[in-house]
Amino acid sequence: MPVQTDGAWLNQFVAPQLLVEFKNYNDDFVGVLKPAPKSAVTADGIRFNKLINNVGFHVDNTADFVAKKMDSKKTFIEWEKYDTDPTEVDDAEIRYLNYDKRSAVRVKHADAFKMGIRDHIMWKLAPSDSSSADMPVMRTTGADDGTGRLRMTFADLVKFLELVKNLNLPNMKELYMILCPEHETDLILDRDSAQYFADKNIFFDAKTGKVMSIMGFKFFSNNAVLAYDNTGNKLAKGAALTATDRRASLFFYAPNTVKHIEKVKILYTPETQDTKSADPKSTFRTQTYGMIDRIEDYAVGAIVSGL
Repeated sequence: MPVQTDGAWLNQFVAPQLLVEFKNYNDDFVGVLKPAPKSAVTADGIRFNKLINNVGFHVDNTADFVAKKMDSKKTFIEWEKYDTDPTEVDDAEIRYLNYDKRSAVRVKHADAFKMGIRDHIMWKLAPSDSSSADMPVMRTTGADDGTGRLRMTFADLVKFLELVKNLNLPNMKELYMILCPEHETDLILDRDSAQYFADKNIFFDAKTGKVMSIMGFKFFSNNAVLAYDNTGNKLAKGAALTATDRRASLFFYAPNTVKHIEKVKILYTPETQDTKSADPKSTFRTQTYGMIDRIEDYAVGAIVSGL
């Protein structure tokens, strides 16, 4: 069986390719988030105006009308700064390697940045807790999967759609949900869905196992962890799950999102500028500014596995 130890082989009798890490870099949902209008982006952030519709409608009115002002609301979203940890490579460790470690390190930083942005988007859009009907957070109600977690059912999905419809959104073609792995499996296994669909291929692709877009929801799937505790509060980003914490699927209404990322800078100090170290060092890091958020505390939500 293969044995891994720290370090790198230095002689020529080594496979030419690096082993691929077992990490999920999937971030296909990022493309449906709405870009920030370039003209509105300032040095401080981005500003939005909104008119609050207070226009009444009358039938058979007999009284004189009185004109009202239409009030505005303003929203400000400030910049965030995104960094990766710096990586150090010294001259001694790369002298006889059979691959370009500096170049490989740059690729690893790009991958880490991509994963970091993906995880940040999911965490940032999700409601902080289950207290607001404007940002519905619902628990699944299916059978115990054997671990104490209640499965998601087709009926749960229908109920959540009802909560979303109650938000009275203007464009029901922009409903997106990122299913966690458990919920994707639950929907495939759910017997109720078979009752509604004689041909299960309408509901999921039998070749890939992907749950198809249905009932207005456009589905993505991802392994990134979005989770809530037993009281309905969102876990801190990257927090380890306890026995009563549950993973969740994220819902978002795309027009209520904004994403803007400046050009990512590769910060590099070559070893040729290191005049003090016994083994001259080069360092790498990526850094940029951006903004990822919901525009209003409205029309985002989550379906959390029940207890």
